[in-house]
Amino acid sequence: MLSISPKFGAVLSAISGGVLGGVQVALFGMIGILDAKNWIESRVNFADSTNLVLAASAIIIGIAYISWTSGDFTFNGIINATLVAVIGYRVFHTISKSRGTSAA
Repeated sequence: MLSISPKFGAVLSAISGGVLGGVQVALFGMIGILDAKNWIESRVNFADSTNLVLAASAIIIGIAYISWTSGDFTFNGIINATLVAVIGYRVFHTISKSRGTSAA
C-alpha cells in the first residue's frame, strides 16, 4: 500500500545515496550469511569443486552487483546470482556426472 502513496515515495527519494548504499550492503551481507547458514545446515559438500565454484560465483556476482541488459530489461545482482546458482548447478552437475567426476 505504501508503494502507491506519493508522500511515501517523496520520503524515500529524499534519502541520500550513501544511506541507501549502506542499507544495500547490510541487506546483501545478511542474504549471503543466511545462504551460508543454509548450506552448512544442509551439509553441502564443498569438497566437490562444482559446488564450490557455483557458490563462489553466485556470491561474487550478487555482492559485486554484476548486471546485464537485454533489450528493455536489465538484470542485476541477486537475479544474476540466482540464475548462476540454479542453472549452473544443473549444467555443472550434468557435465560432472557424464565425465564420471561427480562427488555425489
